[in-house]
Amino acid sequence: MERYRVVRIEEQMYGCEELPEGAEVCCDVTVEAADGIRKTLSCPDAELTRQGIDEGDTVCLLPDGTLQKISEELL
Repeated sequence: MERYRVVRIEEQMYGCEELPEGAEVCCDVTVEAADGIRKTLSCPDAELTRQGIDEGDTVCLLPDGTLQKISEELL
């Protein structure tokens, strides 16, 4: 699996509209591969918090489109 560095995490803006009932708060996560290619992904804020994913961390993109933090011991 390809590794990415988390460049930026921003909570999605909902403007004047409230979040639909039952919907998760999501963040736009910009990641950068070793070749400099950047991608922006939508990720649930709760999942980022659960894994402790922050800007500067190394993550991999799983086949289902979710991110998984790579522990420092594996780097």
